[in-house]
Formats: sequence, C-alpha cells, structure tokens
Amino acid sequence: MSVQNAFQGSLFANDFLSETIIQLADWQALNDETIEAAQTAFRAVFDRFPVTQKPNESQTEDDLIWPILECLGWTASLRQQNLAPRGRTDVPDGLLFADDAAKDHANGFAEEWKRYEFGLAVVESKRWLRPLDRRSGRRGEETAPSTQMLRYLRRVDDLTTGKLRWGILTNGQRWRLYYQGARSVSEQFFEIDLAAVLDLPGHNKGLFAFSETERRHWLKVFVLIFRRDAFLTAAADPRTFHQRALEEGKFHEERVAINLSNLVFGQVFPELARAIAVAAPEAPLQEVREAALIILYRLLFILYAEDRDLLPVRDERYDDYGLREKGRGDIGSRKDRNDVFSETAARYWSIIDDLCRAIDQGDHAIGLPPYNGGLFDRKHTPLLVNIRLGDQVMANVIDALSFEQTPD
Repeated sequence: MSVQNAFQGSLFANDFLSETIIQLADWQALNDETIEAAQTAFRAVFDRFPVTQKPNESQTEDDLIWPILECLGWTASLRQQNLAPRGRTDVPDGLLFADDAAKDHANGFAEEWKRYEFGLAVVESKRWLRPLDRRSGRRGEETAPSTQMLRYLRRVDDLTTGKLRWGILTNGQRWRLYYQGARSVSEQFFEIDLAAVLDLPGHNKGLFAFSETERRHWLKVFVLIFRRDAFLTAAADPRTFHQRALEEGKFHEERVAINLSNLVFGQVFPELARAIAVAAPEAPLQEVREAALIILYRLLFILYAEDRDLLPVRDERYDDYGLREKGRGDIGSRKDRNDVFSETAARYWSIIDDLCRAIDQGDHAIGLPPYNGGLFDRKHTPLLVNIRLGDQVMANVIDALSFEQTPD
C-alpha cells in the first residue's frame, strides 16, 4: 500500500498506517458494509455543502465539520468553551465528550474552563480550504490555525493536568489530529485529505491520485483514527486505539532507523561515490567522498522537506520543478513497469541541480523562498557543478531513498 501523498505528519508510523493497522482487531471489526455506510454518509454531507464556492468559517463548521463529526460517533459536545476565567482570547470551537453523562458532569460546573477535564478532544474549525499552517491576509485570520491549536493544547494540558491531550484541527477538507504528549507537537500530528479520499471533483488528481483500493484503505484509516471509539479505553485493554498506535510506532521507528542507516551508508552512498568517481576520474578521493555526502544530504533534505510541507508542494507553481512528481513519482512508476533508465542522459540530475539552485537562492515565481544554510551553496561543491550523473544511477538512488524496498 503506497503512502505517497496519503497523509501528512509523523504522529503515526508509515508502516503502521499502511500495513500493521490491517492486522488489528479494530480494523477487522470495521467490515465493508460499515465503511460503505460511512462513505455514503460523508458524501451526503459534502453533497449538501457548496465545495465549489467560498463558504465562510461559520457555514463550514455548521454544515460540514460538525455533521462529519456526528457521523464519526461524536454526539455529545459543547461549543465555544472559554479556556480562561476572564477574556475571550482562548476559546476553541468545540469540546468533545465520550457521552451525554460526561457532558452533563461537565455542565455541573459554572466555569467553562473547568469543563475541559471531562472531555476527550478539543476541536478547532476553519473555513473551507483555509491553509492550516499559515495566516492569511483576511481580517480575523492573523494567526495560523496550527499555532492557534498548539496554544489551546498547551492551555488545556495545564488545566486538566494531562487528562485531555488531543486536538482536532480541520478546514473540512484536511483533518488533522494533534497529541500534546508527542515529542514535537508541531510536527508529530496526523493529517489526511478527506476530500481526496472521497474522490470529490478536483481533489483526487495528479500523479499521486488515489486508486479505488487506496481510497478505501485511507477512508478506513480516517474512520479508525477520528471516530469517538478511538479515544476510549476498552475493558479488555486499558489503552485507547491511539495509545496502541503510538506504541506500535515506537517499535517501527527503531526498526526503520536501523534499516535507513544500512540503506544510506551501505547502498546509496557507495553508489553515488562510484558514479562521481567515474564522472570525475581526476578528482582526489577525498573530494569524491565529500561530494557524495553533499548530494546525499541534499536529497535527504529535499525528500524530508517535501513530505513535511517545508517546501511548497501544495503550490501548483512548484509541481513542475519539485522532486516529488517529476523525480520520484516518475521513477517509481517506471520502476514498477521494469522500465530501462539511460546511463548517459541526465534528466533527473538536471531536475535535482535546478531545484538545489532554487532552494539556495530562492525562486518566488514558484513559491520558494531561499533556505540559507550552506548545504545548497554551489561555491562549496565545485566538483558537483562540473559533473552530471546518469539517469540509471539517480533513479536507483532516488528510488532507494523514496520507497520501501521489498523482496521480489
């Protein structure tokens, strides 16, 4: 199961979301009929919502977000509960409860901030398609939604002494789950594009468009992670679904770290060094090694930054110049067809070289600011300026760093 472009964030491990999750009893308990019913319910909500227009936050919240939450089993909630005894600066859009009994208990307190102790998750809703990681020029949108959610979670964590640590941030299209207990709350979230998963017109397109099988898989993932039951413990296991998922992730992190180290320094680095030595036979061995390390670190940076939205992958202007579609996407599909790559043509090298130059200097025409740090400075690596590595080598390198390798 491909995870390319399926989700954002690193709260849950890739292997868990694409493979291990299938083996869980929670997954198996969600039969095809249940998922089909959920898909029908979600689409019915979207059918009544003007996705081709520009609905405001209030309409998005009332007509899209809360109906979707209700489909996920969230029937007990409170809106606009103030996190502070005075003022209205910290007021999340919603507070979700396990059931009516928990909500009734919370309502027994006159002070709204005290009610959070009895909730399971905080909800922050934004207008349809509003970017979640940057502020806009509109009035009332001076703060990035993600920054707002992080502030709410810190405040809630203090108020409840760690009893409530989950937050859901969404613009209706993208649904993001935060966990205040993560090592890096700002990066270790889970986000999925529900509009693409449901195959809404204009939202599931391009090189990484979901197939029917992939859409069904990620719809099931969405339901499992955002439904009310995922936040509850069970009699047979005191851990919630999320807690079990996080523990699985720790196991996979350890395994992946070992595998990645072996892959990078046992396969990729030697292949790059050999190719550079052939391309520059007069170069001293130490310069060859340094050049191989530099191009390796550049590739790792680009791949990581594109996967984490640190590069403008959601900007259509960037598509033709980024590595995601023109490089690794193309290589992945060609590898799947057992296609042959040229030893002399250097198309992929040109893509990487142009992108490295743009990252170093910035290119506002494609939405790319300069990233000053020295890694991409051409003056530091004259050897790389004067060579070109063939498609066969670069395809092998990019494929190895981009896709999990499985035995034939």
